[in-house]
Amino acid sequence: MSPSVSDADLSVCDREPIHLLGGIQPRGVLVAFRKDTEAVAVVSANAAALLGAGPDALVGQPLSRVLPHGLLARVEAGAGPGPVTVEVSGQRCSALLHDSDGLRVLELEPLSDEDAGAEETALSAVQRLVSPLARAKGTAALLQEAADAVREVIGYDRVMVYRFHADFHGEVLAESVREGVDSFMGLHFPASDIPVQARALYTRHPVRLIADVDAKVVGLVPPLLPGTQRPLDLSGAALRSVSPVHLEYLRNMGVGASFSVSLLKDGQLWGLMACHHLSPRKVSAARRQACEVLARLLSLQLAAEERGLEAAAQARRASLLNALVMPKLGERTPARALDAQAPLLMELTNAHGVALVLGASAGPEASPLLLGTTPSAEEVRALVAWLSERELPDDALHVDRLGDVYPPLASRADVAAGLLAVRLDPAVPHFALWFRPEVARTVSWAGNPHKPVRPEPGHERLRPRVSFDVWREETRGASLPWSSQDLEAARALKGALVGVVLRHAEELARLSRELARSNAELDAFGGTVAHDLKEPLRGILQYSSFLQEDFGPALGPDGRAQLEALTWLAKRTHGLLDDLFEYSRLGRLELSWEVTDQQALVEDVLTTLGARLEEGRVEVRLPRRLPTLACDAVRIRQVWANLISNAAKYQTAEPRWVEVGFLGPGETRTEAARHVTAPYLFYVRDPGIGIAPQFHEAIFELFRRLHPAQAYGGGSGAGLAIARRLVSLHGGALWVDSAPGRGSTFYFTLGEGPRS
Repeated sequence: MSPSVSDADLSVCDREPIHLLGGIQPRGVLVAFRKDTEAVAVVSANAAALLGAGPDALVGQPLSRVLPHGLLARVEAGAGPGPVTVEVSGQRCSALLHDSDGLRVLELEPLSDEDAGAEETALSAVQRLVSPLARAKGTAALLQEAADAVREVIGYDRVMVYRFHADFHGEVLAESVREGVDSFMGLHFPASDIPVQARALYTRHPVRLIADVDAKVVGLVPPLLPGTQRPLDLSGAALRSVSPVHLEYLRNMGVGASFSVSLLKDGQLWGLMACHHLSPRKVSAARRQACEVLARLLSLQLAAEERGLEAAAQARRASLLNALVMPKLGERTPARALDAQAPLLMELTNAHGVALVLGASAGPEASPLLLGTTPSAEEVRALVAWLSERELPDDALHVDRLGDVYPPLASRADVAAGLLAVRLDPAVPHFALWFRPEVARTVSWAGNPHKPVRPEPGHERLRPRVSFDVWREETRGASLPWSSQDLEAARALKGALVGVVLRHAEELARLSRELARSNAELDAFGGTVAHDLKEPLRGILQYSSFLQEDFGPALGPDGRAQLEALTWLAKRTHGLLDDLFEYSRLGRLELSWEVTDQQALVEDVLTTLGARLEEGRVEVRLPRRLPTLACDAVRIRQVWANLISNAAKYQTAEPRWVEVGFLGPGETRTEAARHVTAPYLFYVRDPGIGIAPQFHEAIFELFRRLHPAQAYGGGSGAGLAIARRLVSLHGGALWVDSAPGRGSTFYFTLGEGPRS
């Protein structure tokens, strides 16, 4: 079995100087002369057959001694993209003129009687070629009509329309073939079949004829130019000789003659019309020109077809973007607005899934917005971290084999074989990510694409493959490639998202202004509560006291009981107003963070509650010293006081006790606390009456009591609501684990510090 050929070996083909091979095909004669003196500088070795003298006699002679009088003037007058018919030594010839290496290069191709007639009917040939194009509808039909028309004009056995893919491998999209000749329709050819320098020549010079693959090369005299010491550059010569590797390639295909015409789009090589004949066959310069005209018209029509499709796609994408940035979307958060538009976001780039990392979702632990079929949130966060460390050209990355560049998702080709990523903000890791799954495809190659050439045993020379039998290859792990329109749409969305975010910011600013006004009104209301509403209560309490002192004995037992009830109600209302005012102020509270010894804080609370605890015979247990961490000491003291006093209050059985403690980093946690990731978890535990599970959240509602107002020492029911609000302001959480008759454990955590 032949060894495989490495990329390094193939680079030899790419470096072959096919424009400096130093010879021409024998179907014509080449003469190169100096522009100033018109002295012959280079002539092909076969010159005698047409010019009557050999190279030794011609080099250095004035061109006027070589060619008939007035011939050069006629050629120069008609010089352009096409040939000029002239007569040399009684032989009608096609003459082509171009410049190279500071010389004027004249090519003369003798015409047969058939060719001479073709020269006169070149215009009708162009008409025969062009007419079918006007009838064709759609790219496939257009290419097929062109293939049929070209084969009719040049009489070749097979005409293929061959399009280059992004990696420059080619695919046969249309074919006109004589009955009995092998078809290559639908087959793919590796990029190495047409090397880099060959594609460059096809771009600059669109027509190439090899009339006989077995013809011997005709050398040039002198073989090297005196000034450059290299062969004459034949890039623009129609008679340029052919690389031996390419000739062997054609022989291996069973081809006797080859003719190709480039198809260009916007100046770039789009494809080729590749024509094969099983035996040698010339194509006259006029017919070659007719095919070139057809190719140019075909290229224009292909470009118009593609631009029409692109315009329709752009219009569709524009409507999608317009729907994505409608003003009403700004009334919601960007994430919620885009979540509602998931189908539009995916259709924008023909993706199967979208992941958006916006705003707060950019944090290392935050969840991105996932729409459609995507990797997991954790995988997306890791991918974003990787993207954030890369230099992205124009802040975008698109690959159709993500696993090749990002191995962690190599096994997720079912959802993320292809990735299109756009960085939304260079300062923070905000991204829009589109995903495509793999598309398993079977590609039919004309021969094994992994062995496009083979080494010659005992030599460094590479030889083209022998077999062009269909070789099928299944490709896995790749998505459909992203088009330039997909990338353009993704970048357009970046601007649209900025608009959504800006409108959201404007909405937040409006809400902030309204909130500031509401807060001012609430402060005014608080002042009313603190002064105007509490003033009558103070009067009621004062007059109740006067009545007790002055008329108590005269009121009798019932009257005194009613007066005491009035006093108690006034005091309770007074306390409720104080708690309401306190709770309303918490939303605007500015915390004063400092490193605080929680042990000292709890000991201070116990000193304050000492008399009440002693009266209720409540023992306070501290299993170990509490840690030190940052908080607002005044506010967290308030939390400790509320939790400890509540724990002492709701107990009926002896012994009565309250346990104050914490769970530190890495320590085993109870079932009720396993969901918490905070390093420190504080708790206050009691063996009291307990709370039914359905009331675990209700007890944190403002003024919500589960017992009569005067039971268990009374209270407004605002203490736990205020405590939870204070803990929340610290970035923590407060909750209870309890059951009737089994006591209660109140847990709370604190944040890591003030937010910058």
